[in-house]
Amino acid sequence: MARRLDLKNYTFGLPDQKGVIQFTTYQFQKTIEDLLPHHNLGLNGPELLMAMDVVKKVEVAKGEVILTEDDYQLILDTCKKFRGFTKYDEQFLRRVYNCPVIPDEGKIIKFSDNGKKSK
Repeated sequence: MARRLDLKNYTFGLPDQKGVIQFTTYQFQKTIEDLLPHHNLGLNGPELLMAMDVVKKVEVAKGEVILTEDDYQLILDTCKKFRGFTKYDEQFLRRVYNCPVIPDEGKIIKFSDNGKKSK
């Protein structure tokens, strides 16, 4: 089983010092890359190496990443362990926790005739 995680950035409103809402971009992919090896997690050597393997997959991905179930579980465990999320991380967490399963181990079937039967 595999998972497809959407890495696209999104925007959210953040009030400035005067209370005026300013829209800012949430850097989704960078957040994953920074979160997995975060020093506050207190990772040991093997844990850091496993985290960095997933970080490397995310770094090279464009827009989305296909995760093995082990990779996905590592991200979930990290999100459960990390302290310091704010309300501005809500959409990030919802996207992680609702990451869709890809049927057939992520294999894509292509039809030359777009699935139409020939006559």
